[in-house]
Amino acid sequence: MHVLAPNELQDVTSSMTYRLDQLTQIYKHNSVFNAHHLDLGPSVRLNDYTARLEKASQDAFTSTTSGQLLQKLQPVVFSARAAVDLSSTTAWTPQQIPRKITTGAYDKSAMTSEFAGWKKQNPDWPIQRFDDKAMDIWLKANLGAPTDSGTDETVLLNIYKKLPRRTLKSDLFRYLMIFLKGGLYADPDTSSVLPIAEWGNHGTTKDMTDFKILQLAAEAQELSYRKSNQSTPTPINEAPPAVIVAMETVTTREDREGGHIAQYAFAGAPGHPIFLDLLQNIVEFSRAMETIQSAGGSKFIHSNDIAFTWTGAEVWSSAVWRYLWARWGFDSRRLHGVNHPVRVGDVLILPSQAFRASSADPAHQESSEACVWHGFYQH
Repeated sequence: MHVLAPNELQDVTSSMTYRLDQLTQIYKHNSVFNAHHLDLGPSVRLNDYTARLEKASQDAFTSTTSGQLLQKLQPVVFSARAAVDLSSTTAWTPQQIPRKITTGAYDKSAMTSEFAGWKKQNPDWPIQRFDDKAMDIWLKANLGAPTDSGTDETVLLNIYKKLPRRTLKSDLFRYLMIFLKGGLYADPDTSSVLPIAEWGNHGTTKDMTDFKILQLAAEAQELSYRKSNQSTPTPINEAPPAVIVAMETVTTREDREGGHIAQYAFAGAPGHPIFLDLLQNIVEFSRAMETIQSAGGSKFIHSNDIAFTWTGAEVWSSAVWRYLWARWGFDSRRLHGVNHPVRVGDVLILPSQAFRASSADPAHQESSEACVWHGFYQH
């Protein structure tokens, strides 16, 4: 990580920190919880968010035996931390989503025929298919390290092995895949009805990033790259997004409407802070569940609702909103009722109809914003 210290850049980053503090002053834990039915925590200030990522680097990806961060995981973990360090060039470098698609199913027979739409609409995006056994092998290879006495595994790998339900393991796998390698994850009962490159590119996308933040970001980007003798890259909000998500209307649990983000399809660049924060949340919740189980609460752990909070839509959505508040000063409540794509910093947020295509056939769509068909909504 190349940290810069010229007075000009210090002045700009100080101004941005001050502006972010101004924007996040309106955050009230209970008010945001009531709006989203999601717990973003007591604070969304950038300093507190940065400290949380630092904690994650000293916990989730550390060895269960030595307590040290595994060497092979250092680059991606440090990249996530640097992305919110306003004095680092990494914070001003547009991150790229690799062109590859990952899906997971119990076995090959669980793949729907409609999934072929991903290849048809995105022929230059290779597809990786994982069944349960392949997930286990991949996670062991990426979250473990061979030793003389066996395998040195990370906290996250240890937690994955202990998760009591296949759904929980599938959730954790998809987050880890995108955090470590990047790309797009899609459930096996989905299909692409619009090429990924065209998502949010219909001329209806509105940039809702704070104007002052955008000005300061452009200045910081120019100064940091001038110092390192590199040409200034495309402004972050004009470059391709580093994360793509879609809003989701939860029709089966109306008390949770208004804040959930679809978890069955999303895309991200490797090493994005959203995923490091998310994974640390899963680590902490898993430990809490172990305590409950040891006290005789196994029935609670196996309840259907707990998956939402443990690894599902609640913890995922909370991580996205927390990042938008902390890094870009964006009040997530502003998206209530929005029916068009929105850009906030390096994140593209698609409206709920984007991932609820009326048909798996691209030629028969009720909404011009349709991008993904999901079999769940057809039942």
